Amino acid sequence: MKKNQLLVLILALLSLPATADEMIMKNGSRLVGTLISAQDGKIVFNTPFAGDISVTSVNVLEVTTDLPVVLKLKDGVVYKDRQIVVTDEGTSAVAQGKNPVHFRPGEIASVNPEPWRLGEGYKWFGAIDTSAVLERGNTDTDEYDATAKSVWRSLVDRYTLRGMYEVDKTNGDKNKNQWRVRGKYDRFSDQDPDNYIGGQLVFFHDEFADLDLRTTLGPYIGRQFFESGLLTLSGEVGVVYVDEQFDVADDNDFYGANWELDVTSDVIPRLELYAEQVGVVNFDEIDGVLVDTTVGVRFPLIYGFQTSIEALFEYDGGAVDDVDELDETYSFKLGYTW
Repeated sequence: MKKNQLLVLILALLSLPATADEMIMKNGSRLVGTLISAQDGKIVFNTPFAGDISVTSVNVLEVTTDLPVVLKLKDGVVYKDRQIVVTDEGTSAVAQGKNPVHFRPGEIASVNPEPWRLGEGYKWFGAIDTSAVLERGNTDTDEYDATAKSVWRSLVDRYTLRGMYEVDKTNGDKNKNQWRVRGKYDRFSDQDPDNYIGGQLVFFHDEFADLDLRTTLGPYIGRQFFESGLLTLSGEVGVVYVDEQFDVADDNDFYGANWELDVTSDVIPRLELYAEQVGVVNFDEIDGVLVDTTVGVRFPLIYGFQTSIEALFEYDGGAVDDVDELDETYSFKLGYTW
């Protein structure tokens, strides 16, 4: 072994903590470092050589810890300040002065979960995305749009606030002016925390569709099918009351049904795929269905900044005369997520 290689090895060994956790992979690989967390099929493990690494749990044979961790089982039981120990008899959570708790690895829901998963406060997350197009020449075009989403999530409920604004101009004349504000509240079931009930309030304005203000209000039931990085999927159905105020056409109001599908996934490394569809059916006029569909892909950058490519399809089956029923928007966005 060359001297410089030996020096690197010695420095690496000296950098190892006095106590260390250990993770053994199914292929026989062994990692020594610190177990950061395990949740939703992913284990985050810190090593002196590569920093934090994320490993899919199906590839892990066993994990042992020297330092205490917080352990939450799938039945909801939480053990704090426990060490995970693997012996010939199986896996145990041990603590000084307490009886060891024996369990199978498949019974673990999470290790070192975020505080909100233990019923402690809320997790706040969201994103802001903007895009702009400026074109100068035979035709001067200005296009601006922005979207924002903010979510407060606890173990028992969730608050969601969304906003959208878009304005386009050609040769100084405005030809598109839309905005939307949407608020939602979800309450999760005590018996099955994946099920929830909720209510929403939505305000929408579209100047060039002759729509001064559309107000949508109503309750719904939903299910959080998945909630992890690999896949987040939720679906909702409900009833709504819709009031439409037009500038020229006659005002309108109706009762209807609504649905919503929301899915995100980071199954492809360094990318996040997402899609959302929100629809409303008019009980008085089935052809007057309203459907907004968004599909896109996000590219994380640094320090929470991101770019995204997105397509938005807005269908209004009850649009007034001389207004297109389908509006398509394709955009490249720059944003920030937290």
